[in-house]
Amino acid sequence: MHKESIKIVDNADTAVLFIHGIIGTPEHFSDFVKLVPADMSFCNMLLDGHGKGVSDFSKTSMAKWKKQVSDKIDELEKTHKNIIIVAHSMGTLFAISEAINRKQTVKKLFLIASPLKLFIKPSMFINVAKVYFNKVRDDDKHAASAKRAYGIKDSKNIFKYLGWIPRYLELFSEIKSVRKLVTELSTPCVVFQSRFDEMVSFKAVKILLKNNNINVHILENSTHYYYNEQDYALLLESFKNYIA
Repeated sequence: MHKESIKIVDNADTAVLFIHGIIGTPEHFSDFVKLVPADMSFCNMLLDGHGKGVSDFSKTSMAKWKKQVSDKIDELEKTHKNIIIVAHSMGTLFAISEAINRKQTVKKLFLIASPLKLFIKPSMFINVAKVYFNKVRDDDKHAASAKRAYGIKDSKNIFKYLGWIPRYLELFSEIKSVRKLVTELSTPCVVFQSRFDEMVSFKAVKILLKNNNINVHILENSTHYYYNEQDYALLLESFKNYIA
């Protein structure tokens, strides 16, 4: 289920790179991939340690993820003049950094739920508990969305999750570093932030708006993983138009 997918189109000028978030999955972009024009290549990548077990995630690192993204762009640059990066959550941090360092090839960014400022709400812990204990009802849209976005195989040994602490400390450090770089971004960038995000503070919008190259939109009825029908339709339509 959680697998990287790639399609290279002969003589294509443009490639679209999708980057998911921490403990996420390429499945987050399954509907987006379908909208990539036929004359463009794409890669919907799977970050190291994802799509596997709890211990596998513990053994990976932020450094590995950053190198993996950089290596993938190196690979795409060999055969494509233009790279468009589409990213969710943690993936947006990598996208911003790469765009700053690769102004000649990374031509556009389409970012979702950029975590430049965090504020963890109780609803996040409630949804995490529902997913962990497998208590997600079909009509519980928020918890069901969190479960679909989860890219790690469960373990009932709760102590194994202690190995995740270094990964999240690395994430907090990366957020702090990228936050300082936002004003340097010159690549055209569209960002969609959710009004009711249970992890990302709405103050992240103020940080993004400091850069005139960043066009910020608000999903008024959505969270970090859940999008209501209207917001999701807007997100997909905006993506389709932006990369066309």
